[in-house]
Amino acid sequence: MRNLLQTGIVALLLLFSGCIGPRESEIIGTEYRDPPIAPNFDLINQEGENISLTDYQGKVIVVAFIYTSCPDVCLIISSNLDYVRQNLGEYSDDVALISITIDPARDTVPHLKDWTDTRGYAWNHLTHHRGSVIQSVWDEWKVVVDADHIANSLPPEDATVRFSVLFPDNTTLVTDNPCRDLQNMTCYEDGVDFAEYALRTNAGITYDIENGTIGEWTSNDSWNWELYVWGANASWEPANGEILHNGVIDHQSHMAWVASNSNASELPPGVDCDGRGWIMGTGGGAHCMCDDGWNRADDDWLSCVIEGSVSGDGNRSNPHEESLGEYEVGHSTVTFIIDKDQRKRVAYSGIMWDVESFLQDVKTLAEE
Repeated sequence: MRNLLQTGIVALLLLFSGCIGPRESEIIGTEYRDPPIAPNFDLINQEGENISLTDYQGKVIVVAFIYTSCPDVCLIISSNLDYVRQNLGEYSDDVALISITIDPARDTVPHLKDWTDTRGYAWNHLTHHRGSVIQSVWDEWKVVVDADHIANSLPPEDATVRFSVLFPDNTTLVTDNPCRDLQNMTCYEDGVDFAEYALRTNAGITYDIENGTIGEWTSNDSWNWELYVWGANASWEPANGEILHNGVIDHQSHMAWVASNSNASELPPGVDCDGRGWIMGTGGGAHCMCDDGWNRADDDWLSCVIEGSVSGDGNRSNPHEESLGEYEVGHSTVTFIIDKDQRKRVAYSGIMWDVESFLQDVKTLAEE
């Protein structure tokens, strides 16, 4: 973690190129020479509410960038912010605290809700389900997140729905297809539309199920195509072909055509990581990034099991640890104080700042 902080200090040389130390004012921290307007954002707090910086016009705003799985640095910052919150006294109505995650993959809305409730951190902790949205906030605020870790901090951008084929020779085709209406999680008009897009458009193979043709295979008197759907019990289940015409396809409506003379157990799963995460890496290094409350199974790094479950002998190495070492999200550690005109006025770098000095600067700006 010390190396990460040193990297952050180097980044601060760029960040504060337009700043000087304390001027002839009562400000104790590093004050901006020409205070820039703080970039606005639209994120989601631990209650699932939309929060923007402009919601706090006329208030002094403290903005910190943290993540909840941080082993030390962020815990110190959050503890300091809680001290500030509890000691604002008569200024409490004039000051707002905001924490923004740099690990949205783990810091989901439910997780932040549990984390803040447990610790009594009664201020907005912000995240977003779209990685590109929150990454743009980091960029605009000049918060440097270590490039080696960004991919591990951002969940997949879009929901997809899977259509697979198991051919007579037990080879497989797997297509992951984008949902066309993410707002309503409606992907395709029906199964016919879904299959046509997945196989003809996405996979680029011949698809004419009326004539029994998928790719180079055409059914005959000895075998036929059978439709399967990914069921609620996380397994493939045979389905009547008429289901193709029944209703819209959402992001959980995974389907497959299976040759009747193939080994149905060879059909790849309908969702990666048991639907509780996503695949990172490729080949032998591929592994699941599991959702909060779920862990990778000891003997299968492409599955997710409930935390506390015991699976396998645990002898397989962890490709995530091999590639990254102990999981940490490196970032430049800066805590900002925004004045009532929504300008960046003061910044405290690192974690070794005096919380009483920070509190005094907050009160000084609240009096302006």
